[in-house]
Amino acid sequence: MTFASTPEPVVSGVPYPVSAVDGEPVRDLTDLLGTVSIVIDKNGTPYVIEGEGTDRDGVVRLHEKSGKGGKDLRVWNIYPGLDGGFQAETTI
Repeated sequence: MTFASTPEPVVSGVPYPVSAVDGEPVRDLTDLLGTVSIVIDKNGTPYVIEGEGTDRDGVVRLHEKSGKGGKDLRVWNIYPGLDGGFQAETTI
């Protein structure tokens, strides 16, 4: 029997800086649409999130998956940050 690994814990409602999408810097929210792999900075540690991003009124909702086409783990809202970068935070 195979068991899926438990996703790393993250704090809901806490914004994490997005440092890359598909290995490149994020220039625009449209870079985060479709099947993507993003990297967030989780307290100094890179954390990779794979999933499907959709546009929702100027915010990208990213449905994190357990691997390509895998089970849904959590939903992230990604939006422009005050510093000119992008922020990601989980929803409940």
